[in-house]
Order: sequence, then structure tokens, then C-alpha cells
Amino acid sequence: MTRKIPIISLEDFEAKAKKPTVMKSLVSNIANGIEDNLESVNVAEIKNHDVIISVPKSEWKGGLENAMDYYIEKEEYEECSKIKKLIEKL
Repeated sequence: MTRKIPIISLEDFEAKAKKPTVMKSLVSNIANGIEDNLESVNVAEIKNHDVIISVPKSEWKGGLENAMDYYIEKEEYEECSKIKKLIEKL
């Protein structure tokens, strides 16, 4: 099964314009990483730069905590509930 990661421009990445897309990808791919017992997951690709943003297993908890803060700020509590369950699995 091919994992889909968003392809974003460097400008959008630096401006955090695609933060919702990256957060969604982060949470989804870490969930798959936990399920498949992976050592790292890819989160996004920077268009025209051959750069893939990858998160090693050792940083998944911190990434999920950042995503939790983001979704609390957006008041998307359903996502927070999913993230909390993922953190408990780590």
C-alpha cells in the first residue's frame, strides 16, 4: 500500500500556509507507523527540492503533542481524542 504524503511548496512550508495539511499527514502517518511498527514516517515532500520531511520514531511523541496543541487551538477535539490514544500506544 502506497502512503500518500502531501507535496507542498517551500514557500508554503516556510509560511506555515499548509500547516493543516502537514498536521493531518503527521497524525495519520504516525498512526500507520505505530500500527506497522515502523522506525520513521514521511510527513510531506517539498516540491521541486527533492526533500522529504521524515519523522523518526523517537520524535513521534513530541510531534503528536505539537499536533494536539494545534488541534486544541482549532477546537477540533475529535482529533485530540485520536492523538491522545496514539500517544498512549507509544
